[in-house]
Amino acid sequence: MKFEIIRETDWISRHHTEIEGFRKKADFDNHYFASPWLQVWFKRQIPSTAPVLLIVRDQQNSLVGFWPFVERPGILGSKGLWPYVYDEANYFHPICLQSAITELVIGLQSLLGEFLFCWIPLMKDSFWHHFSNARIKNGKYLSISRSPRKTALLIPQEETEFKDFWDEQAGTKSRKSFRYDQKALSQKGKIAIQNYSTFKEIRSVMPATCVVEVESWKSKEGAGLYTIRGKRGFFFELLPELAEQGNARVAILSLDDQPIAWQVELLGSRNLGIHHLAFDQRWKKYSPGKQLLHHQLSLAWKEGRTIDFLPGNFEYKQKISTLVESVHEFHWFKRSIRGFLARKLILGNIKVRQKIRQNSGETKVSKTMKEILEEKNG
Repeated sequence: MKFEIIRETDWISRHHTEIEGFRKKADFDNHYFASPWLQVWFKRQIPSTAPVLLIVRDQQNSLVGFWPFVERPGILGSKGLWPYVYDEANYFHPICLQSAITELVIGLQSLLGEFLFCWIPLMKDSFWHHFSNARIKNGKYLSISRSPRKTALLIPQEETEFKDFWDEQAGTKSRKSFRYDQKALSQKGKIAIQNYSTFKEIRSVMPATCVVEVESWKSKEGAGLYTIRGKRGFFFELLPELAEQGNARVAILSLDDQPIAWQVELLGSRNLGIHHLAFDQRWKKYSPGKQLLHHQLSLAWKEGRTIDFLPGNFEYKQKISTLVESVHEFHWFKRSIRGFLARKLILGNIKVRQKIRQNSGETKVSKTMKEILEEKNG
């Protein structure tokens, strides 16, 4: 296998067809490293942002490993490596064949001379197992590894109807409450759930999502999809582009043609990630978010898709899942005085943030990437 480092700003746009073709056969895929995510995100970075793309090819020159990073100003006047889409994504493992993992890891290590450290915020447990067991020279480097979050998965069971699965998982009291909410909401007007999955459909429906977002509790607590300045334009451009290649679906629940809940789904060939779910807080007593989620889970179950609720700490996700996995964060540092100091500073920030969260108590919102970035920047 051949490892190479690409620093050309237009490499991804020139190779987007190759990347998307490889994703369909990769052992480890990543929704967030699909070409539209990378291109739409990168064009919104400051002009001086420099890509550092880790590429592995086999003897036939076919792509077998792809891991995109960017240079970031580091601690103590140094440079660090952060993954593409570091402020939006929920996973940061590479798109690769299992056989290419060691080459990618060794290649990443080779950059810990030019860069003081690299940071991989969240990796799936399945990839972490191979990453942590790769043949690497641990003695030459310093590291921090931890599991700050978990993710819940729902794997369809071929011989079981979704209704039967839901009823068993929910319990008698929850089923009764859910049926009451469904009936009560239906008495308020005409309920409709629509799915949109083409470029044209999603582009036309995006303005309607703003109606829900502005009234959602997530937006009021600073965790809405469009809360941060510029994010609305980002997703207005991104989601239609993802749909163009079959990688996104938007679902909207409406009452008398008024949107009151919506969900963003990231689609793979046999899987689905629930990137965002929000509802109008004024209709909270009728659980519109849960009603939309139930409908979409049933649809994904029929499609035979494994559903990933994506990293977070919402208890309800675990109640309706079939598997709960840890998600891993990892830092690597150059073994030097500055590396020791950088590691100490980051560990200190992590401990301070943990104490602040413990003292402030739990909120509705699980730890966001924004909070993780605050830990990085102190």
